[in-house]
Amino acid sequence: MTLPELPSFVRSRTDLDGYTLYRSSSPRRDRDVGCVVLVTVDTDSEATARAWVDSVFVALASEPNPHPGGLSAAFHIRDDGKRVINVAEWVSAQDHIDAMSDGNGIGSPTADWRRVQNFPGVRHVSVERYRPAARPHAGPSRTA
Repeated sequence: MTLPELPSFVRSRTDLDGYTLYRSSSPRRDRDVGCVVLVTVDTDSEATARAWVDSVFVALASEPNPHPGGLSAAFHIRDDGKRVINVAEWVSAQDHIDAMSDGNGIGSPTADWRRVQNFPGVRHVSVERYRPAARPHAGPSRTA
């Protein structure tokens, strides 16, 4: 599966043009990032955006069966407060596809995840997969 490049407004996992990082998980670095997923939702207000992100963290903390391919999540709120983008790192696009395969999104069918999925004032916009940004390469060292 060939993934497109990340959009240019995504400078890094924690730095998006026009957005402020609100919350993020500690990235697992035991496996390489093979896919970056941008999850976009619109919200009625900045208060709703923050409350929804907080509910995602409650659901993640109570998840009985976390998918092993998930590596990190970083939630950014647009400067006007009415859009959230989660920059989620995954081992592979297939891991993300597998995690979404039951049709209910990420997460087990728990009350916490149902709250996330049915949060008042939140409208799903998109889930898009990208290849990770190229890491800077130092190149070969040179000696004089």
